[in-house]
Amino acid sequence: MYFGAMEIALVAVIAVLVVVVLLQSRKTPAAPAVVPAEPTAQVDIAGPVSLATQQALNDALRSLAAQANEEREQILKQARDDREQIMRMATEMITKASGEELGKRAEVLDATMQGVKTDVNTRLNELNAELQKLRDSSSTQYGHMDKAIAGLTQRTENLNEVLSSSQKRGQWGERLAEDILRSAGFVEGQNYSKQATIEGGGRPDYRFEMPPDRVLFMDVKFPLDQYMAYLNQTDEALRNQSKTQFLNALNGHVNALAKREYMDKSKENTIDYVLMFVPNESISSFIHEADPNMIDNALNKKVVFCTPLTLYAFLVVIRQAADSFHTERTAADIMQRINLFQKEWVNYTGAVEAVETKFKALTDAIESINVDGTRYKKLNVQVREIEKIRKKQGVSELNSAEILELESGDED
Repeated sequence: MYFGAMEIALVAVIAVLVVVVLLQSRKTPAAPAVVPAEPTAQVDIAGPVSLATQQALNDALRSLAAQANEEREQILKQARDDREQIMRMATEMITKASGEELGKRAEVLDATMQGVKTDVNTRLNELNAELQKLRDSSSTQYGHMDKAIAGLTQRTENLNEVLSSSQKRGQWGERLAEDILRSAGFVEGQNYSKQATIEGGGRPDYRFEMPPDRVLFMDVKFPLDQYMAYLNQTDEALRNQSKTQFLNALNGHVNALAKREYMDKSKENTIDYVLMFVPNESISSFIHEADPNMIDNALNKKVVFCTPLTLYAFLVVIRQAADSFHTERTAADIMQRINLFQKEWVNYTGAVEAVETKFKALTDAIESINVDGTRYKKLNVQVREIEKIRKKQGVSELNSAEILELESGDED
């Protein structure tokens, strides 16, 4: 169809070209005559013919383009219809095949899902059981936690009550020191004593026995009143004033300990320093920040600040030294006992040898009276001689009745 239109357009173009050629041949002038004739007017038709030809060509091309577009639309429509038909057929075939395959797979999937369902139900039951155990355990733990919180609250209230009384604060410091002593393995009456009056005067809070025969003193009194006043102040100026009062009170307590001269007054072999118990690590840090020279000044006065941690370290060192000393002293006692044992062993072996000598003599004596002994053999010789004499004299041998009669007569 498309090629028929092309042929028609080509034929039209050729026809137009033929007309143009004919017209051009008519415009060619004839041979001149002898007598010139008058000029006649010539009509120029080349322009209209060319315009008509161009218009015909344009019309033909437009017609051809329109026809081509129409045929292209028909071809595209046919292609779309064919593609839709092919897709529909392919879909039907795939659907049919897939339906059969899906049927088989659905059965397998159904069996698999049943197994999965059973497994999931089992796991859910186990999970529910574990959750119930967890709920029960959580209830128990929360109950214990409530008790612990209540106990902690009670301890906090007790601590606040203790810190609000100066007498109870002193008892709290002593109780804290006692707990540290027990943690370090110290036994009262064996490793330390409390508030024992020393011979030279004075009554330190604690007295520690140091090997071999040394003594160390510790004081647990501390100016907590001024420190609590410092903590309770909210105004900055009052806080600074309370801090100064606390440092002055602490310095006064150090001077009081230094003036008691536990080391010099005691007639025992005391160590040159006395321990001052600081009942809290934060208080020690505060002292160091507020007055860095306080600790050094106390050391110059033979007073050593001792927090709970440092006290525990001191006590552990003391315990180790005491154990080492007792072990060494016990080893010396053991060596002395070994020496005495050696001497007694020599005496014992001598006594055993004497007994052995006497036993050997007794054994020899027993062997001499035995059947194979010398005494027996000599006695047996005399018995045989007596037997020979009896037989030689013709004396008959006694029977059993006669023997019994002689034995009964001998008894009488």
